[in-house]
Amino acid sequence: MTSPASPRRAAQRREKLPGGIWVLALFAVPFAAAGIGIFWFMVASPLVDWARMQTWNQVPAVVESATLQSHHPSKGGTTHSVSVRYRYVVEGVTYTGQRAAIHERADNIGSFQEELGRRLQGLQRTGKAVPVWVNPRNPAESIVDRRLRPGLITLALVLSSVSAWFGLAVLAKIARAVWNGGMPVLPGS
Repeated sequence: MTSPASPRRAAQRREKLPGGIWVLALFAVPFAAAGIGIFWFMVASPLVDWARMQTWNQVPAVVESATLQSHHPSKGGTTHSVSVRYRYVVEGVTYTGQRAAIHERADNIGSFQEELGRRLQGLQRTGKAVPVWVNPRNPAESIVDRRLRPGLITLALVLSSVSAWFGLAVLAKIARAVWNGGMPVLPGS
């Protein structure tokens, strides 16, 4: 049962919503956006690529150049990335590819980048062929290693979930507060 004073109290609460609530919303939006972005670019997109590549054909390629690059960011640690250029032939047409793996960014999760870089450098030195995967619908699209990296996917999934959950939870509390005319009670307060 609602008391006659309840609508008046709700109106008073609406008037008391400070401008700080919008600052809080501006704080939460980047967390939500970062979580969604990390999920899209480091989880969903690689999974879609991996699924597409399962129907691609394997052909031999000659490695023209292969480089294992080490990056030393200002925060410390070392990340690695692989740059490769290879040549392959499909139905009498010669193509050049440059994609080494599904995840193309430098990272330090496991030894995947280092192992792939050393393998490709060795094949370049010896002149032996490297098997590459080629899109049968678009032979100019190819990749050397189409494996998923569970450690990297898991890390990205955790980071994206935590960031998106935090940002979206704060935004949901703010939306409910504005809708109901009260102030949100933030987690931990």
